[in-house]
Amino acid sequence: MGLAQVIKPDGLYQAQQRFGLYRWHIPDPVRFDNDLRVTIQALGWRNNRTYLPLMDDISSVAFWYQTEPHTAFPKLPGRDQLEVN
Repeated sequence: MGLAQVIKPDGLYQAQQRFGLYRWHIPDPVRFDNDLRVTIQALGWRNNRTYLPLMDDISSVAFWYQTEPHTAFPKLPGRDQLEVN
């Protein structure tokens, strides 16, 4: 995980400081069978310790790298086998 970009306001636009960061899910992959749909919600905190819905501009991308031809993939472990104690 890393924070690769910090963009400070230049005075041209009324914008706050912006950030670009990344996270690789190699040690904790997101598993799925066919399709994957993700909803991202940005939440902050109010002073009274309740959630504050934010209006952050968040985007995401997923990559799958596969060389061809390849051998058959092994069967993935089930949910119960992936449980961490």
